[in-house]
Parts: sequence; structure tokens; C-alpha cells
Amino acid sequence: MKIATCMALACASLLIQSAQAQSPEQRPTRAVLQKTDVGSTGREATLQTVEFAKGAAEIPHTHPGELMGYVLTGAFELSVAGRPVVTYRAGDGFMVEGGKVHYGKNIADGPSKLLVTIILEKGQPPSTPAR
Repeated sequence: MKIATCMALACASLLIQSAQAQSPEQRPTRAVLQKTDVGSTGREATLQTVEFAKGAAEIPHTHPGELMGYVLTGAFELSVAGRPVVTYRAGDGFMVEGGKVHYGKNIADGPSKLLVTIILEKGQPPSTPAR
């Protein structure tokens, strides 16, 4: 019984690690273009580009504030909890509400590039892996 329990735990651990572990070329890269206070609200906006290599995907995660995005090049599939999966192509915009579990995946034949703004309370982490 102890051996079976240990084996089950080891297998579960490996599955979780393989699902979250991606080689650097599979993860999107981000470049912060601007970070600024949003008036005197105690919030800040971060404008960044997010580049996905062919086949790259994010792990499911959340943001503590709103995310607005615009597809500059390529095609991008967005999965947001409670909604159907949607494909966005160059010229399309989208929004993800704060706290919603979501992840994106490049479905283009080449790289995809997004322009993203995240608005959140100052001092908050920009994202957190989903549990």
C-alpha cells in the first residue's frame, strides 16, 4: 500500500512539473515599454509587448487587474475560464478581467506579437500561476 501511494504521488508530481515546465523557447517573451501611475488612484498601468514563437503557450495564470490586448502580428488562441476559446488575429483586440484564469497560445505558422496593457494596484505582482 505504501509503495502504491508513493508511486501515485511521484507520478502526480511529474505530471504537474511537465505541465508547468517549458523550455525558454516555448514561453512567450515580454518587453515592458512603459509603466505609469493611473492618476491618483493608487493603480499603475504597464504597457508591454508579448512575443510568442511558433507553438509557444503560456501556463494558466491570473492578473490582479484588468488586461487589454491587441494582436500586432500572427494569430493567438485565448482560453479564459468560463468562456469559449477564442482566436484573435492581427488587428483584433481583447480584454481579460482581473482574477480570471486564462492562457494564450500561438496558433500562427510563425511568431505572434501582442501589445498588452495591465492595470493593477501598485505593488501587486503582475501575474500569478493558476492553482
